[in-house]
Amino acid sequence: MFDLFGKPEKFFPAKEVKAADFSTFVAFDIETTGLPRDSEIIEIGAVKVVNGEICDSFQEFVNPGRPIPSEITQITGITDEMVADADRIDIVLPRFRAFAGNNILVGHNALNFDCKIMGHWADKYEIFIDNDVFDTLRFVRYRCEDFPGLSCNKLSVLCDYFGIKSEIYHRADADAEVTAKLYLALQKNGKLKRKQ
Repeated sequence: MFDLFGKPEKFFPAKEVKAADFSTFVAFDIETTGLPRDSEIIEIGAVKVVNGEICDSFQEFVNPGRPIPSEITQITGITDEMVADADRIDIVLPRFRAFAGNNILVGHNALNFDCKIMGHWADKYEIFIDNDVFDTLRFVRYRCEDFPGLSCNKLSVLCDYFGIKSEIYHRADADAEVTAKLYLALQKNGKLKRKQ
């Protein structure tokens, strides 16, 4: 992981797990004010999975300290009013870290998006997060031959491919839950076994 200036990030040195088949993990997702790495986080969602069952959840809005762009509200449904009384990221991120514990983090496009943005804020506020990360998007891209007929790697398309039902996307808690279900579907179908 590297910060905005190309230096290694010190406080969220995410390490990728490329081949994984584990029974306990935390699936997570964030919503932000935009795409740059220094975008403000406006929501963090996560679910904890033990032996194939979701056993706990985490969802918090984050006050970005500035208006949410209208196009982000259109995508996520998150308004300025919804985050007005929320804590700032330096308060919420340690609570997420406590929820995640030492578990492997599972996310969709996590290494290119979620981890980079969280890493920026972790470095700014010196919040140490050293969990390993399994990225479902990278895994599916790497093993694309195992998914015949898959049109693209978007989370919603993969959920349809595996018959995972969700009517809400681009909300951190809902996306964290379907990412957990996607990982479990990959596990159930034997896709996570290391190739010989």
